[in-house]
Amino acid sequence: MAGQQRKQLVKNGLVLAYTVAGRPEAPALLLLHAIRNTSRLFDHILPELAKRCRVIAVDLRGHGESVKEGPYTFEQLAEDIRTLLDTEEVEQAAIVAASFSAVPAQMFAAAFPERVTHLILLDGGFYSLREMPGFDRASTVDRLAETRFPSIAAARESYIARYGKGGIPSSLPESELEQKEDGAYGYRLPREAFDGYFRAYAAFDKEALFASLKCPVLLLLADEMTLSDGEQQRFFQRAAAEYRQKVPRAVCEKIPHAQHLLMLTHPRETVERIISFVH
Repeated sequence: MAGQQRKQLVKNGLVLAYTVAGRPEAPALLLLHAIRNTSRLFDHILPELAKRCRVIAVDLRGHGESVKEGPYTFEQLAEDIRTLLDTEEVEQAAIVAASFSAVPAQMFAAAFPERVTHLILLDGGFYSLREMPGFDRASTVDRLAETRFPSIAAARESYIARYGKGGIPSSLPESELEQKEDGAYGYRLPREAFDGYFRAYAAFDKEALFASLKCPVLLLLADEMTLSDGEQQRFFQRAAAEYRQKVPRAVCEKIPHAQHLLMLTHPRETVERIISFVH
């Protein structure tokens, strides 16, 4: 895409890899990916967003081409966001945050309300992991840290089986994986980062954070009925209803039949709702 540039921030031991696209004078839109993913998660929707916005899509700490060292906390991610926006000389931005990154996005908005015009939370950040039925941090960390694929192609086929062929950016699996000592491919995100971020997602002060938000918020939800677990379906319904009550400026919308990574299963609908809310 014309005008798209891959950049790197290097400052005081912090290294953040990110992509910038769109007109420099357009309203800024920061894209934050889900856990174990990278900024490539947004490759299919970034060109459309860049028609209306100056888009910045970053590999968060521990992910992709960014710094591997911790601390792996939401407070640190919020500080990384501030450093990135300062480096790009962005005074105000709308933030689109997927899954786990929706919590540090809200933390940044609460700490620096003058710098965030809108928050768009993509199926995340409206609940605490400690409340989720069936979630066990230790076993989840083990499963993800020990996931192996025989090849990048096999990982891509795994993605396609879950999300469909059309929605998977070609560079996404490769950006997430690295070859391990046994020759197979596992996630680049270190075990310590999985553990740290899941701990943070289970421990943040939900009541205080939600009460402190001042900007307009769009909570864009996947369709919980795509889940096979009835208890989890009911949990997400309750959590979304509670979020609407606790965040008066929040608008909640659901994309029918969408899975958790909305931008993969329903890219057009995701773009339309982001642009409509921001503009």
